[in-house]
Amino acid sequence: MRLSHPLRAGRRALAVLGTAALGVGVFALPAAAQPALPTVDVVFDEPVYAGADPATGSIHLEFGDDFEPGEHEVFAQLSVYGNGWLLAGGETDDGACLMEAVPPQWVNCTAEDADGSIDFAFDYSAGIEMATDEYDWTLLVSVDDVAYDPIHGTVEVEGDDDPGENDEDWPYLHSYLEYTDVKPGDAVGVTADLLQEVPLAEDAAAVVVSASASDYIPSGQVALTADYDNCIQDDQEYVTCVITDFEDAPGTVFGFADPITYQVSGQAPGPVDVCSCSYWVRTVNADELEDLYGGVFWDEDSDDLFGFRVVDEPESEFVDRWNGDISITTTANPFDLSVADSNIKGAKGTQVTVSVPVKNLGPADAPLFFDGPGSYGLILDLPKGVELARLDSDDDTVYCFEPDEAQVVNSFPQSDLKNADYVCIFDSLGADESFDFKFTVKITDANANGKGTLEVAAMDNDGYPGVADADTKNNKADITVNGTGSGNLPKTGASLGLVIGVAALVLVAGVVLMVVTSRRRKAAAGE
Repeated sequence: MRLSHPLRAGRRALAVLGTAALGVGVFALPAAAQPALPTVDVVFDEPVYAGADPATGSIHLEFGDDFEPGEHEVFAQLSVYGNGWLLAGGETDDGACLMEAVPPQWVNCTAEDADGSIDFAFDYSAGIEMATDEYDWTLLVSVDDVAYDPIHGTVEVEGDDDPGENDEDWPYLHSYLEYTDVKPGDAVGVTADLLQEVPLAEDAAAVVVSASASDYIPSGQVALTADYDNCIQDDQEYVTCVITDFEDAPGTVFGFADPITYQVSGQAPGPVDVCSCSYWVRTVNADELEDLYGGVFWDEDSDDLFGFRVVDEPESEFVDRWNGDISITTTANPFDLSVADSNIKGAKGTQVTVSVPVKNLGPADAPLFFDGPGSYGLILDLPKGVELARLDSDDDTVYCFEPDEAQVVNSFPQSDLKNADYVCIFDSLGADESFDFKFTVKITDANANGKGTLEVAAMDNDGYPGVADADTKNNKADITVNGTGSGNLPKTGASLGLVIGVAALVLVAGVVLMVVTSRRRKAAAGE
């Protein structure tokens, strides 16, 4: 099966989010309270044939006698690695699996009030471009928000390692397109060149040109349009143009006669590649033309049709049969992340909830640049005189780790994590948007006069993404105890009276970042 909007093949990294997608909090049950690790069976119908129709797989979990039926929520996340995989959700009597990822290469499965024996179902397919190989998968299992160590395995794919067998449907070699120094808010007219390498199929009825906005990170920074009578628009994310007036001329270089327009957001950051975009060109026969597009849906005599032109003096390099990359790099346009000073007020023994506004003052968005828990961090260094009771904001959008954990230890080279208590990660923050970062502390010395700090910083991987913060002076704020402070005072919670004892901070890390490009960092599975 060739998807109508296939994933980019072989040119972009796949880094799969692990436990961050669990939505677990810092304060989970102690690990000792967990039932024993279940026996696990992940089933694919092997070998999986590249290009075949979707099939249904299963995840079977079998817990032991220490698992009390009906008293636990069980979560399982299955991730598969390698460009071309497509997973989709499924449902059984035990629970449901949902596809909540871009690219769609992992599923999240949940069984509430679970029995000791659980079966999940999911659909899967391997893209036609995938080669014969053993592909890795990872299963993350948690019970009541407490994760076990990741479980790893492989799945065999039988691919078509001789692309010549598919030459007739994919007769063009694509070029890679790179546009630089594009100002945020500008439009880019994309015109690609293609080399027809082999003759078209005898039954070719149309040439189909498809293009996508970012099908990988970062996303949401460009929107595309192709306002021609023979083109179909899909929510500014995809366009498909169907050409019935075409030549069959092997060895000829064809180019887009008219551009597909990529509109760059006025809030796009820079300088950075904001378009992990792609295009792909193939032929279809008459039956496919009817089934996929309803036949010829335009006036063939129209003067407003997308088509090809012959390129007499090509300068492009032609490298890929399945698709071509489109890269759009913006000019400088910084975001401005900021945090405010906070003053923790209260008597010894009381608990106080502190709420610190985290803002992006613009002019650019601070988008998601990395897989995993996020792309930006809040580095918390508590002052003397307090101890952490809980991280209230450790929820679906902020994930907190100890500073020496693999997910964060090398991610902030511009910051000093030596004295940090926790690093809490968030994925993005739009221009002129904000959220409140909340944490609760117990005051142990009301007269302490030392300062702590809260710093907001962007992750950095060998200089990527490289977008400068407009004003680094507001990236770090003081935290004081019963002091005057130098900025806005926080919202403080009322005394809680009896201090609830905290058992243990169980940081359920387990985030798996499987990295296959130089600009994404390898991170080991966590705790």
